[in-house]
Amino acid sequence: MTSSIQIILVPVDSSKGAVQAATYAAGLAEALSVPLRLLFAFPKDPVEAFGIPTEAPRAKELEYYAPEAFARLRDVSAEKVFASAREAIGEISVEIQEEIVSGPAGEAIVEHAEGSPGAMIVMGSRGMGSLREMLLGSVSQRVLHHAPCPVTVVR
Repeated sequence: MTSSIQIILVPVDSSKGAVQAATYAAGLAEALSVPLRLLFAFPKDPVEAFGIPTEAPRAKELEYYAPEAFARLRDVSAEKVFASAREAIGEISVEIQEEIVSGPAGEAIVEHAEGSPGAMIVMGSRGMGSLREMLLGSVSQRVLHHAPCPVTVVR
């Protein structure tokens, strides 16, 4: 871990917690005069996203299994999420970057942080409830326990 923050990473997904985290991170980025990087985690491939098609899948079930269609779904989804985060953040004086990361959200965020020297992660908490979170885990818990950098969870 480096001793100074050089970039703030903010995983976003249009949830209330992600919007709150983006707003908080924007103020922090301005105070520290560092760039803000919005991260959108998306599955690597259709099987990761939807599972293996059923024995007799309908055409609609297979629609996004075509590589071009899956890439369009990723890009359209990311654009909506990034636009929502930018709207919540408003005008700020630091650079805002956008990046799509591939894979399960927690793993993809940690992997991205590992390759980002001087990173700090600011992320929202969905607040699933302690029992459900304990049984299922959560993205914020995975990131808190595995990230190589400081992590702030906004509630």
